[in-house]
Amino acid sequence: MPGPHAMDEVQARAGILDSPGAPLLAAARPRAGRVVMFTADRQIDRRTLLEADSLEAAGWQVTIIALPHDDPAAADDRRVVRLGGALPVARREGGVLRLYRLVRRLLPMGSRPMRALKAFAWRYLISQEEFYEHLYAPAIAAYPAEVFVAQDLPMLPVALRAARVHGGKVVYDSHELFAEQEFSAREKKVWRAIEGRLVGQCDAVVTVNPSIARELEQRYALPRVHVIHNAERARPDAPRTRRFHEALGLSDQALVLLMQGGLSAGRHLEELVAAMAQVRHPRVHLVLLGDGTLGERLRQQVVARGLSARVHLMPAVPQRELLVWTEAADAGVIPYQATCLNNYYCTPNKLFEFIAAGIPVLASDLPEIRRFVAGHGIGQVSDLGDVGAIARAIDRFFADAARLDGWRESAARARTEVNWDVEGRKVVELFEVLR
Repeated sequence: MPGPHAMDEVQARAGILDSPGAPLLAAARPRAGRVVMFTADRQIDRRTLLEADSLEAAGWQVTIIALPHDDPAAADDRRVVRLGGALPVARREGGVLRLYRLVRRLLPMGSRPMRALKAFAWRYLISQEEFYEHLYAPAIAAYPAEVFVAQDLPMLPVALRAARVHGGKVVYDSHELFAEQEFSAREKKVWRAIEGRLVGQCDAVVTVNPSIARELEQRYALPRVHVIHNAERARPDAPRTRRFHEALGLSDQALVLLMQGGLSAGRHLEELVAAMAQVRHPRVHLVLLGDGTLGERLRQQVVARGLSARVHLMPAVPQRELLVWTEAADAGVIPYQATCLNNYYCTPNKLFEFIAAGIPVLASDLPEIRRFVAGHGIGQVSDLGDVGAIARAIDRFFADAARLDGWRESAARARTEVNWDVEGRKVVELFEVLR
C-alpha cells in the first residue's frame, strides 16, 4: 500500500479533489484497516456518514468518494473526497462524459432542464454500469483498501472493480430496493440485470429493513442479507421548545404536524396540502420543512387554496440542527404511497428522525412503516390514499389528547431501543468478520 506521500501524488495525478482533512486519512494505517465507500450522492446520505463514524470509532480508516458538490463553497465532512479534475475518457462513453461535465457547469443539478436531460441520457445514451465505472476510475486507482463499500446499486460495479484492482472485499449496502423505483420498464430491467449479475460477487450484502432483505434474498438466492436500520443517534431527554410557534407566530394552542425532507414528486405532498382545506380540527397546522423541486408549486397551491394561515413552508435546516426542530413538533407525518415496490417497502429517514425526536407519527399503512409505528405504539397508520382520506386521518389522529400523550410517551421509550447506537454495533460486527 502506498505511503502517505506516494498516496498524495497518486491522488493529484488522478484529478481527485480532497476535502481539507483528507490528507490526514492517508497518513497512517490504523490497526483495523482501510475502508473506501463509494456513493453517487452530492449531499452525503446520513446513513453513509453514520456508518463511517462507527467504523472509525472501531479503528478503521474511512474515505468516502462522492460526486462533486452542487455548492463548491459548502463545507464537507473531512472524510469526503470529491471527484474532479481530469476524468478518464473511455472509448465508448467519452463523449457522454465530456457532455456531462459541460452541462454540469451550465445547469443546476436540480433544475427541470437538467432532470429532463438526465432522464433522456439514461434511457437512450448511457450504459449505467460503464458510466459510473469510468467516472470513478481515478478514485479506484488512487484509493486502495481492505474493504470497499458500494453505497447503493449504482456504485456496485465501481466497488467490485476497485476490489479487482486492489484485492479487497466488497460490501453492498442497498439503501432501497433500487431497481423497483418509479423507473420506466426498460430502466427497471437494466438495473435488475446489473444487480442480479453482480450481487453474488459481494462478500456481504446489507440493506435497510427486513422486507427488502427478504426480497433480495429470494430474488437472487442470497444466503443472508444483513439489516441495518436507518436509525438516528440516541438523544437525551430535553425540554420541548416552541421553535415552530415562535418562528411562525402560532398561538400556544396550535398543534404542529410536521412533514420534513425533500419537497419532491412521488411523496404525495400536493394531496397532503390539499387535505388541510378539509381538516376540521381548528388547531392543526401543517409545516413542510425542506427544499426541493416541488417547493414553488406547493407555495402556489397554498395561496390558491387560501391555506396560508394553517399550511407553512419553511426552508431546510442543516442536518446537525434538524432534530432540534423536529422535537418542537406535536407529530410527524409520512404520506408516502405504494406507487412502486420500493415505496411499498420503504422506511424513510424521517421515520427514524421522528422516533429520535420522540414525537408521534401519522403515516401511510405500509408494511415496514406499520412495523415501527404500530409495533412500538407511537402513532397511527391510516389510508392516506386521497385528499379526503388524509383529512379524515388527521382529524382522527388529533381527536384524543390523552391518546396523543400516550403515543408521545411510547415514542420516548422507542428512541432508547431504535437508535444508531444499536445499529452501529451491527456495522462494526459485520466488518470485523471481513477483516
